Amino acid sequence: MTFFNKKEDVLKIELTPYGRSLLSNGKLMPKFYTFFDDDIIYDLEFGGDTETQVNIKNRILAETPRLRPQRDLISPESLIFTSERSEDSSRPYSQVAMNHLTAPLGTSDGTFIEAPSWNVAFLLGEISNVDAIIQQDNTSTKRIPQINTTLEYTMEINNIRNDSPVRGQTVSPNVPVSSVQPDGTYINLIDEQIICKILEEKGFMQKDGLEMEVFLYEENEETPKKLKFAPRQKTIIDGMLMDDDIEAITLTEDYVEYWLNIELDSQIPDSEICKGVQHLKSQDVLVDVSVVCPDLEGTDYDIYRTNITDVEDC
Repeated sequence: MTFFNKKEDVLKIELTPYGRSLLSNGKLMPKFYTFFDDDIIYDLEFGGDTETQVNIKNRILAETPRLRPQRDLISPESLIFTSERSEDSSRPYSQVAMNHLTAPLGTSDGTFIEAPSWNVAFLLGEISNVDAIIQQDNTSTKRIPQINTTLEYTMEINNIRNDSPVRGQTVSPNVPVSSVQPDGTYINLIDEQIICKILEEKGFMQKDGLEMEVFLYEENEETPKKLKFAPRQKTIIDGMLMDDDIEAITLTEDYVEYWLNIELDSQIPDSEICKGVQHLKSQDVLVDVSVVCPDLEGTDYDIYRTNITDVEDC
């Protein structure tokens, strides 16, 4: 670990073990870059000292020593006793990915005085609680908002003879998990789902401006396991690009799709979105969505209603 010589050094690029592993296999394709200011103190009061405003710029640019980039963020010796190795690991070490370089500088729209913020609305599902910080371990916390929700799955034993029929359907609406027994009983699974609308306000509107990462938390594991999405292949039919399909691979516990079905934007059926909008509307909650939902009120027919208006008084 050495310091930059500001009279000679301008920029230095250092590949991590994971980067060198990708480079050796011909898979290193850098596309993006980020900036960090973790080593800069803008207000010296947080360092236990004071200074005038005119001295801040010179202190940061000329008087603050800067460290060269580190090759490793965790000692190779400590990896010997773990299941993840440094040089030939297929993915970055989980502890490094979770605890280092996690707060890059963001962007904001200069036309707003307020800082960028999140607008999250649940169309289906409920928010259990909200935390302003995340607890990384027993000592460190980060100001990353946490929105917690719980999905419940109910398993029950039903009988096809007791299923209430639904108007317009000739089969049971329940989807049995098990095969139907001779006496008509089967095991049914009632699952819940979440549909939420997530927008970044006071920022720049960009296509594919949000990224999603999925981690698996085990009860007895201190470090969460980062899951990967199954590779998708693009399908072109009659010259038109169709929705991406998951390639024919065996889904293991390392893939998100093994645990969850996640749909984004246009992948979500309009009927499911309208179901959530109607649920919120019944609670006097209005949500602005880009889907035109028909008014579902009054769709159940009244068996006593008639179109005959010329009725003789009795």
